[in-house]
Amino acid sequence: MRRILSTFLVAGLSVFLIGCGENHGTFPVSVTITQNGVPLAGAVVTAISSDGQGNSASGMTNAAGVAALETTQGWNGAFPGEYNVAVVKWENITVPAPSEDDPQGTATYQRNILPTRYETHATSGFTLSVGNRAVEVEFNIE
Repeated sequence: MRRILSTFLVAGLSVFLIGCGENHGTFPVSVTITQNGVPLAGAVVTAISSDGQGNSASGMTNAAGVAALETTQGWNGAFPGEYNVAVVKWENITVPAPSEDDPQGTATYQRNILPTRYETHATSGFTLSVGNRAVEVEFNIE
């Protein structure tokens, strides 16, 4: 009887520990962004669920133009489903902004340096499908 209880205890603990893993039902998603065929570093990639479920994932491209997406909860990858993808790359712009207190003052703001069609999920034309496996896709910005 003890052996049976020990077996069930070990099996139950194993299932519990597996269930506490880092997957959370997500699957790895790697997105490569190129611009005219050249890897684009520093671009922000956002994937929004196209089925209205509200799932989303995002990441920033590295020097090779590759972004590993994370969910809004901070989990690696994305949940299974269909996604529309947007891409932006921000550039800091500093302009003169004199004031009474600081006649030499400046102000800094950011602007997207990519064509505007890519900055929204509805107009980028980029889609992503996540199933029950890792996904690697490449999008080229013209």
